[in-house]
Amino acid sequence: MSGPRFGRERSAWAGRVLSQGRRLAFAVILVIAFACALAPVTGLARTEADDVQCLDGLVKHLYLDTKHVFLSPLRWQRNDLLLFATLSVGTVGLMSADEDFRQIVRRNRNHTTDRTADWTNKYTRRVANSTIAGLYVSGLILRDRKARETALLCLESVALAEGITTGLKYAVGRSRPFAGKGASDFNPFKSPPPSYSLSFPSGHATTAFALSSVVAEQYRSWLVRLVAYGFAVAVSYGRMDIDVHFLSDVFWGGIIGISVGRCLVRFHQKDDTPRWTLALPGGSSGPGLGFSIRLM
Repeated sequence: MSGPRFGRERSAWAGRVLSQGRRLAFAVILVIAFACALAPVTGLARTEADDVQCLDGLVKHLYLDTKHVFLSPLRWQRNDLLLFATLSVGTVGLMSADEDFRQIVRRNRNHTTDRTADWTNKYTRRVANSTIAGLYVSGLILRDRKARETALLCLESVALAEGITTGLKYAVGRSRPFAGKGASDFNPFKSPPPSYSLSFPSGHATTAFALSSVVAEQYRSWLVRLVAYGFAVAVSYGRMDIDVHFLSDVFWGGIIGISVGRCLVRFHQKDDTPRWTLALPGGSSGPGLGFSIRLM
């Protein structure tokens, strides 16, 4: 009896050693890859050559991008303020319809929507991380500056957008749909927040749209945009399907993600084209209010 038992124990021990060895080897490979990639990554920002020769260039790049995003409201003009007011009023309307839309989503749940929601719930951030890593590695291998730049912009966009969303979650303290407290239950700045809180805005929707908006802006192909925004919409619907977010939650998650992503891309493209436009057209039919959202 001792012989077979000893053999099983020895096999189990050997398996644990092999597993630990694989994890250690993988960690070493990641450290080496990061060390080798550190020099190229500092050249992603479109700055002067002197600014990207060392880590200081990357730090400066991140600082300027973060500053540009967070101070962007100070650069808002009248049309921007009018747009923000319009979105705010629209949000009140969405919140008043959140419970009704929740019931519509619940009535239309099926095997396909549940499977899709389960997948997006588990893998949204993994898709984001894989996309960023894939773009950067392919950019290194193919010497593609645009791919490397897109990887960094995606990373910044996701990080900054998620930071904004997390702050709003705690500031608003909205209860999640499954809590059964209704769409108008808020616990702002409550510490610690209730386990059913932190519904507004949706973090998954923010991540998906922050990633997709950068990719869509960098690669202006209808197929790329269809896949990118299709993924983001699927993630947003999935969060409603599993009853953890209302419609207005994912709506503002998308607004934050798109705004941050496009803000970063336009900053690096030195493109002053407005992302949102409000116009007062004139003509034979008389004055009217025109509203255009440029997502493409």
